[in-house]
Amino acid sequence: MQVIFNASDFNHGMGMVSHAQAQRPTRAFQDGVFLETREDGLQLTCTDGEVTITSTIPAAVREDGVALLPAKLTAEWMRSLSGEVELNTRDNRQAVVKNAGSKTSLVMMDAEDFPDITEVTPETVVTVSQQKFKAAVSRIIFAISTDETRRILTGCLMEVSPEEVRFVCLDGYRLAMQRVYVAHQLPKGKDSLSHILPGKLMKDLSGMIPDSDQPITFTLSKTHFMANFGKTTVYSPLILGEYINYKQILPTSWTTAVRAERQALLASVDRAAIVARDGSNNLLKLSVADQMLTISANAERAEATEQVSIDFDGVPLNIAFNAAYLTDVIKNIDTQDLAMRFNTNVSPCVVCPVTGNQYTYLILPVRVAE
Repeated sequence: MQVIFNASDFNHGMGMVSHAQAQRPTRAFQDGVFLETREDGLQLTCTDGEVTITSTIPAAVREDGVALLPAKLTAEWMRSLSGEVELNTRDNRQAVVKNAGSKTSLVMMDAEDFPDITEVTPETVVTVSQQKFKAAVSRIIFAISTDETRRILTGCLMEVSPEEVRFVCLDGYRLAMQRVYVAHQLPKGKDSLSHILPGKLMKDLSGMIPDSDQPITFTLSKTHFMANFGKTTVYSPLILGEYINYKQILPTSWTTAVRAERQALLASVDRAAIVARDGSNNLLKLSVADQMLTISANAERAEATEQVSIDFDGVPLNIAFNAAYLTDVIKNIDTQDLAMRFNTNVSPCVVCPVTGNQYTYLILPVRVAE
C-alpha cells in the first residue's frame, strides 16, 4: 500500500472510528485500526467485535493494499503531524509514515485477523436530518438505563410508522419520548416497526454527527442496523427482546394541570436542589394550590422553600420527586412555558410543552409519609 493524504483528514476519520475501539481489548484486532485503499480514498475501520465503524478520507492511492496498525499509537502519531502525509507498507511488517522532515515506522499487526463487516439485509430504511436526530437524542438520552441486568432498558427504542419516527428511552423511574415527523416506506402489510438500538451508541452517534441538515440514514434488519452519514458508516447488532409497552404507562387524562414559565421553574428547582443534594434522599416536595407551586427541600444542615406563580386547573396536590430527575426533564424542554399533568401523588407525572406533541416526559414520584 502507498497512499498520500492530509493529516487533518486522517485525524478526523480516526476520531470517528475510535468510538468502536474496545475499552478492554481481549483480541489483538480490537486494539487496531484497519486501513484499506478504496476508489474514493482510504478507509479506516475499528471494531470492538460487535460495533464496527468505518470512515473514508480523501487520499491519492499510488498502490492498493490493506494494513492493520495499532490504533492508539497511530492516532497519537498522526495528531502530531500536519499537512501532507505519505503512508507506505511495501515492507510486509512495517508501515513507514513520512511527513515533511519526519519519518517513522510502525509495526503492523496481522490484517487477516481483522473480521469482516456483518452485512445488513434491510427490513426498512429510515432517513432523517442530522440536525433533527441530534436534537432528538439530546432530549431523551438522559433517561436511558445503565443497569446491564436489564439490558433492554440500556437501549433506545426506535419505532417507525409511515408518518414519523419515535425515539423512546426509559430507566424504570422516568421516560422520555421524541417524535420526528418524516414519511417512510414500510414493508407491505406493516403499519409500524420497532427496533432497540444500543443507547451508548446512540449517544456516541449524536456526538459524532455535525449539526447539519444533511441526512443520516438507518438501514435496519431484524438483528442489526447500519447508520450512514457523510463518509462514515456505523454497524451494530440491535438489542433483541421485547421493549416495555410505554404507551400503557403514559396517562391519557389527569386531575391536576399546571402551566409554568420554564426558566422561572428551573431556577427555583435548581436552588432547592442544592439543599436536596445535601440530604440523604435528594428529594424535592411540590405543593400545587391557589395558582402557586411551592417547592421545598430539607436536609440536616439546611432547608429551602421556593414559590413559582403558575396557571393551575384541577385538584390541589402534594407530591415529591427525585431532584435530579425533575431537573433533567425541565432542562430538556426548550419552550417558554411547560405543562405538568398529575393524577395522584403516587402516579406518574407528565411534563411536556404546552402545545404540540413532539416530545413528552414522564417521571415517577417518590412516596413520602404524609
